[in-house]
Amino acid sequence: MRLLYTVQRYGEEVGGGAEAACRMLAEQMAARGHRVEVLTSCAVDYATWADHFPPGRSEINGVGVHRLPVAGPRRPEVFDPASARVLGGSAALAVERDWVRLQGPELVGLEPWLSQNAGRFDAAAFYTYLYSPSAQGLPVAARRTATVLHPAAHDEPMIALRSFDREFHQADAMAAHTPEEAATLGRRVRGVPTSVVGLGIEVNPPPADATRFRERYGLGGSPILLYVGRIEPGKGTDELVRYFLHSKQRLHHEVKLVMVGPPVDPPEPHPDVITTGFVDDQTRLDAYAACNWFVLPSYFESFSIALCDAWVVRRAAMVNANCSVLAGQARRSGAALGYRDYAEFEQSLLRLVTDPELTARMGEAGRRYVLENYEWSEVLGRYERLVHTAIERRRLRCERAFNRLGGAARR
Repeated sequence: MRLLYTVQRYGEEVGGGAEAACRMLAEQMAARGHRVEVLTSCAVDYATWADHFPPGRSEINGVGVHRLPVAGPRRPEVFDPASARVLGGSAALAVERDWVRLQGPELVGLEPWLSQNAGRFDAAAFYTYLYSPSAQGLPVAARRTATVLHPAAHDEPMIALRSFDREFHQADAMAAHTPEEAATLGRRVRGVPTSVVGLGIEVNPPPADATRFRERYGLGGSPILLYVGRIEPGKGTDELVRYFLHSKQRLHHEVKLVMVGPPVDPPEPHPDVITTGFVDDQTRLDAYAACNWFVLPSYFESFSIALCDAWVVRRAAMVNANCSVLAGQARRSGAALGYRDYAEFEQSLLRLVTDPELTARMGEAGRRYVLENYEWSEVLGRYERLVHTAIERRRLRCERAFNRLGGAARR
């Protein structure tokens, strides 16, 4: 098949979960023999959308990448008040659409590019529902080819906005990462085929060196609770730090919290909270090898690559059970303890710290869960079937439209 993926950011330098998922899927589909191209921005930083890469075409790991410049940076002094108004539930449809444009990234020439090129592909896929390239681009591509939407949807205020109606309803199919995401989409959209495809995880990662990571960050033999992802309130990291430091005062444990990822809003310096900043893939693998347990504090997830990476190397986890996706993953896997508030956080951490047999069983359960659900061969098979569903649905819609036109002409 000839496949086009449109996503707000793309590249090995991009650490975002949905963007990484798109890149992994595009590369896997290319390796499987499909002809894959990507349409994206020149940006790396989602907070500013500043152009980083030159515009034009390049190739990354067998995938042709087309980059369009960003019309302008995100302006917090305009975007933040607009967000408060729109998410407060009182905005007109035109204001909602303007908010999507302000959120960005607004790509120069996006609609003309899709009008001219989308017809070259059997299907055009879009990541995620929330950003401007999908909201503006999918309805354009739908006039030329079959479309697949990867919403990466959460149970969040934005999903209810009317400005996303066209995008959702003009998709020929939608790919969900988890049953919880599929349920969220089912409540939001009627009549669009949706499949729980999941996401492939590398189950045999390259060798890692725990000692190297500990020495690099001066961790010695301290037990490590690891977080991997962006460090910002939207990911729950401010709450995580508060909970963790309070648990230090109450439980007097020796655990250190290590946070690996871009420090969008870093915590105040503390000897027991270590932030590494953005790291390369090998350092990230070393961090997983070095840690004792993993934690994911986010309230809004449609899937977590980082959590599955921890399970692959048999690490028990703690997750924010206020997120239905994480609560479901924890329940199905038996590999994570959920917490909803500080009391449950403390109880979960205490169980992990004091019961090595439990953590070993949970770690084994996590690896088993990933092997049973997220090996690439199974995920890609499910995904190919969904794309074929989208192609067939578009064919039938075009056929019905043609017959209606023919009937009107005969009358």
